Parts: sequence; structure tokens; C-alpha cells
Amino acid sequence: MKIYFTASILSKSEYEKQYKAIVESLKKLGHSVISEHILDKDSSQVLSQSEAEQQRYYRSMLTRITDCDLMVAEVSFPSTVHIGHELTLGLEKGKPVLALHLAGKRPVLFWGIDSEKFYLAEYGLNNLEEILADSIEYLSDQQDVRFNFFVSPKIQQYLDWIAKYKRTPRAVYLRELLEKDMKENKDWKKQKQK
Repeated sequence: MKIYFTASILSKSEYEKQYKAIVESLKKLGHSVISEHILDKDSSQVLSQSEAEQQRYYRSMLTRITDCDLMVAEVSFPSTVHIGHELTLGLEKGKPVLALHLAGKRPVLFWGIDSEKFYLAEYGLNNLEEILADSIEYLSDQQDVRFNFFVSPKIQQYLDWIAKYKRTPRAVYLRELLEKDMKENKDWKKQKQK
């Protein structure tokens, strides 16, 4: 899969270790990653670009987003207009978008995005590859049907616990429970055979 990676260049000095780990993990999972526009630049290069260079960069970014299969963004740095714009462009182009954040760094604005093609996941360097694999699998499954359902506060607390301590995204956990039940349900198997 061709993946477009983006992150805040202005906070690269603080998060470079995470950026490189994300890109390396994506490659290890067998994906082709477009990342040089983040990993090979620093904030001084970006801030000193001429207007013509900025326009070329923007057109190049649009092409990369259009050509990718999926977008992955590190969004731990708060209030990054550029990253938000890129993610919005990706969603408008129908691209699945994975937004990754470190514990305690969940960006508030993304809480309100209601799109089956958008997935927000907390990660750490110790579970990064697993989170990437599960999240990309989830986003790759083009769901035909999406529905919302309400859960009690007790169930919500349990799902929050699963996400935090088992390092499993809530949606992945629920999907795995359903898939397991489908495999074991004899009535379903009989109905399916008809």
C-alpha cells in the first residue's frame, strides 16, 4: 500500500524519534511510504521558502495525497493548521486517514470528525507496529454499513480500559469479538449455507 506520511515539521526536533519510528514500522509492514517532505526537511528550510517554492510544495502535496492509498499523520503536536488541512484534503478525496497521537496528546479538534475513513489512535513506541497494523487493517476494510450504538458508562469504561491497557483500539476489539462470535455461532453458519 502506498502511504503518505505527514507530521509537524515545526515540532520535528521534539518528535523526530516518533516520526522515524512510524515510517520505519510502516515500511517493515510492507508499505511504500512517502515521507521525505517531513524527514528530510527542517523548519528553517520551510520558513525560508520563496512564494514560488511554497506553491510548488503545495502542488506536490496535492499530488502525493491524490496518489496515495492511505494517509498516516502524527498529530501529537497541538494546533497544527497544516496537518489539519492535509487530513481534510485527504478525507475530501476519499482517502482513509490514520491520525496517531501519544498518550496525553490527543488533539481535541479530531474528536468531532465523524467519518468511517478517519481513525484516531493512541500509540507508544512499544506498541507502534501493532497499532499501525490493526488501524490500517481497520481502515482498509471499506465498510459497506456504518452504524452508531449507545453503550452504558460501564461498557464505555471497559472499552477505554481495553484501549489503554491492552493497547487495542476499541473498534478493533469490538470487531474481533463479533468475528469470533460469527465463527462460533452454529445458527449463523447454517443460515449462511442456505
